[in-house]
Amino acid sequence: MLRSICLACIFLVPNVFAQDDKNLSSLTRFDASLNLNAHSQMDIRDVKIGDNVLGQTLNLINKNGEVQYISGGNRSDKVDIVFKQPYLESELLQNLSLLFDKDLGFVHQISLTYRIASRYLDILPVYNKTVEQAIAKYGEPMSFKQVQDMTQDKDDEVRLSAFVNKLTNKGETAELVKDYFDYLQVTPKTHFVETEQGHALLLTGFRQCYFWPVDDFEELLSLCSFQPSSGNMKGQGITLTLRNFAIQNKIANFEIRKAQPDIEITF
Repeated sequence: MLRSICLACIFLVPNVFAQDDKNLSSLTRFDASLNLNAHSQMDIRDVKIGDNVLGQTLNLINKNGEVQYISGGNRSDKVDIVFKQPYLESELLQNLSLLFDKDLGFVHQISLTYRIASRYLDILPVYNKTVEQAIAKYGEPMSFKQVQDMTQDKDDEVRLSAFVNKLTNKGETAELVKDYFDYLQVTPKTHFVETEQGHALLLTGFRQCYFWPVDDFEELLSLCSFQPSSGNMKGQGITLTLRNFAIQNKIANFEIRKAQPDIEITF
């Protein structure tokens, strides 16, 4: 009996490591000790912009996350890790996506999407709880009064275009921030409205978003979903996304100083 148990252990251990090797093969090209020395102020599931993707992926696996997908093989730029928990007669799926640069492996964007495995269950309670938890962790999102003050527009609806025109970013992050909000400008009528709590909710096409800006939008957390009236909320889920435009620039300009080896060419 003891011999059977030991044999089972011998087969089990290599299988565990083989599974890790299969999932992480395209991340092993990165140096887990490499540090950007610049990290975002916010985090999602303890991951920050500027973190090393290899080390953080291993940490998330240790916290019972399942590696689902690493895109692009050896030149991948995204890893998806799923956390599951029972929800009513179904499951609540939390899909954490880490986007990283292909050369050094620094995380430059983090997204966490909540979905219910069953399409027959109402996702609105999950949405309401996600907003509540986001406020508990990150504080109040941008208020409608802030939008009005920035644009000098006292109407009940404030156009996104007017908001973009008043953004005060300077230097390298200015264009990145402007490009992001321009991307959200689905139609000329894309606008902010005020919620019952006084928050600014952006309505763009079928989607709606709250924002948590830091340092004049140099860092930005957004919580977006399809509007409940659109009918696509269940399929698309609710997504929390963290961007840090300043660190994104640092990653793009980061260089490892290495001595160039002598090259001997003979004919």
